[in-house]
Amino acid sequence: MTFTRTTTGTFTEARVREVMKFVLEDLIGCVMRNFVSQENAQTWWDDMTYLMTQQAISAFELQFTRPDGTRGAFRYEVSDDGSLLESSHSGGQRLHMLPSGTRAGIYVKYRDDVQPHVKEEMRRRGWGSGSSVAGVAVRDRAYSKEGYGLIRSRVGEW
Repeated sequence: MTFTRTTTGTFTEARVREVMKFVLEDLIGCVMRNFVSQENAQTWWDDMTYLMTQQAISAFELQFTRPDGTRGAFRYEVSDDGSLLESSHSGGQRLHMLPSGTRAGIYVKYRDDVQPHVKEEMRRRGWGSGSSVAGVAVRDRAYSKEGYGLIRSRVGEW
């Protein structure tokens, strides 16, 4: 027996920009709770949009560190194989459950074949190293446009 599987990527810059509108709305929620400044949220959105248009990452995390040091995150996994057909509204983060003094951060997971100039650009923008939040990912929402999108999951302590 012979099996053939053909896949087509659904990446386009227009689709990235459409999907990232939902992420911007998620970031605005963090600004409203004072987990991150408006300037940092805008910079993160710009950086994630750049990385996605370069097809450089497979996922990123919007991480939350509580005053006691425990961490939780929203993991956004890139889906560019045409299989993601659902799209949710943004929000629903339940950020009110996090205590005052919680700080937000961003972590990216690069694809194995990322171009060196992309990592160099991110270093120029002030990015360093970090770590993913450990735990089982529980699917929360999906943001998509014509088969391209992000799957948002909760990870860590919630």
